Amino acid sequence: MKWIFGLLFLLSVLFSGCGLRERETSVQKKETELAQKEQELNAKEKELRLKEEELIKRAQWLDSTAQDTTVMFNPQLLGQWNARMTCTETTCSGSAVGDTKTETWELTFQNDHIIARAMTGENMVRVYTGTYKNNLLELTENVELSPSTPATKILVRLTLVNENTLDGLREIIRTGDCKITYALQLTK
Repeated sequence: MKWIFGLLFLLSVLFSGCGLRERETSVQKKETELAQKEQELNAKEKELRLKEEELIKRAQWLDSTAQDTTVMFNPQLLGQWNARMTCTETTCSGSAVGDTKTETWELTFQNDHIIARAMTGENMVRVYTGTYKNNLLELTENVELSPSTPATKILVRLTLVNENTLDGLREIIRTGDCKITYALQLTK
């Protein structure tokens, strides 16, 4: 009887050894598949991190541009201003250094832009549009070319000195090498 148990034990060891190589091969194959999936997962994680960083940068950029509004940062600009301009430089005929002009400017805020309406008496002379950033108000007006007037670009750069004073320059640039520069002061 001992021989029968010994023989059964020997047969069970032999038969169990046959499947060992197959199981070992199967385990190695599964380990390889797991390693490959782990690499794919790491690549996806890296891709998601990069996308997240891009989204964060974009959100920060959008937040910073949204904060550049006059109403939020400087409501002192809005309202009626008395503008005094003195010609300091000219290469145009019909203008002389020392010429002065006075206008009334109404500064308003529309769609993330400053709108300046220049009035002489009751007549609107021109409308400037621009932006206010880092204590600098930049305005422009483009006059279209017509038979009676040459193409003209007017640039205005003003700095807020105090709540009642803006100082800066107004440049008028016309075709044909014509430029007029005014010292510009706005007071409330």
